[in-house]
Amino acid sequence: MTTDFSFIQLADPQFGMFAGSSGKTDEEIATFAERGLLIGKTPKFEGFAPETALFTRAIEHANRLKPAFVVVCGDMINESENDGQIAEVKRIGALLDDSIPLHWVAGNHDVAIDHTNPDQQSIDRYIDNFGPDYYAFSHGGVRFIAINSTLFTSPGELTDRAKAQLAFVEAEAIIVSNQNPYSKNETPGAGRIVLFSHHPLFVNSPGEADNPWSITKQYRTPLLEIAADHGIAANFAGHWHRNNIANKNGIEVVSSGPVGLPLWHDPSGYRVVNVTAGGITHEYHSLETD
Repeated sequence: MTTDFSFIQLADPQFGMFAGSSGKTDEEIATFAERGLLIGKTPKFEGFAPETALFTRAIEHANRLKPAFVVVCGDMINESENDGQIAEVKRIGALLDDSIPLHWVAGNHDVAIDHTNPDQQSIDRYIDNFGPDYYAFSHGGVRFIAINSTLFTSPGELTDRAKAQLAFVEAEAIIVSNQNPYSKNETPGAGRIVLFSHHPLFVNSPGEADNPWSITKQYRTPLLEIAADHGIAANFAGHWHRNNIANKNGIEVVSSGPVGLPLWHDPSGYRVVNVTAGGITHEYHSLETD
């Protein structure tokens, strides 16, 4: 039975990205705009003071709202090997009240030196600092599955790890559906499963072509089959640095705007998700004005 609760979803604090995006020329900014990425013109600077201020504010909101847990859907840092970025995001994460669990989800900047292709050394480093790169936990009658979605975009030499992760997701979903035969939402709130990832399953539709923003069709297709067979109700993700919501084939895919640097018109922010026996609702809140 599902009990009512709320959680806070954060995405892309990405310590170091403000500085990395500073000092761009007009030509560079125009090139980003052609890709649908809006970057403002700012003088070049170093460090991560903007990320520190925004992530601290997000944690303060969490401490005020007292959710069941907080989840950060990837790209905690901008450079996977940067000890300073890792230390700062963990320092601020530790400001969360001890009574509120904090769950980290691996992003491409966390597990890939080149930000695209995951490598075992970066994954090992991630695990040392943030914990398992894929795992599951339960709260209030809901099973939450967190994955390393970069393994499902360009696994390269890590295809065996990608296959193991896919098998893990399926096994977790089967366990839930076997425990409750009404897991396909035939009974509201029964046997609900939620998927956390960095890349969303899709941004427009399940059959969309491979693109830089979502899980590739090679892995998206079996994941959606698992969702259909075993009742995955929602996928909360980040990566796009903007808000995007797509409802298709019985699953809601929510890409949340960033805690850190926005790349569209949406502000830096956080999402409050409410879970009840009747369904899942959510609202995005600005960190710039709240």
